[in-house]
Amino acid sequence: MLKFFIIFGLGLLEQAGYTLYLLSVVKKQAYLSSILMFVYFSFYLFIIAYALKDTDSIGLLLTYAFATAIGNFVVMKYEVRKKQIRNWIEEANKRFIQ
Repeated sequence: MLKFFIIFGLGLLEQAGYTLYLLSVVKKQAYLSSILMFVYFSFYLFIIAYALKDTDSIGLLLTYAFATAIGNFVVMKYEVRKKQIRNWIEEANKRFIQ
């Protein structure tokens, strides 16, 4: 049972890192995107190799898939919220200045 929690945590971190990698590519941040790709791919290969060696590989891979979906969702929601807050602050500053 502990291995499912470990795979879930690693999958969550891995997908959060991958989503941040994609955002850094869009922003043309070469060094950051390279580091994030290395981290992402290292996690990915470790998880897949571990899951394939285990007797309960289907369960581990499904747990991993679920964790990656949640990791992506959390990072994207954070980015959207950050943009909303930034827009709200800019609008408040414009109102204050007028």
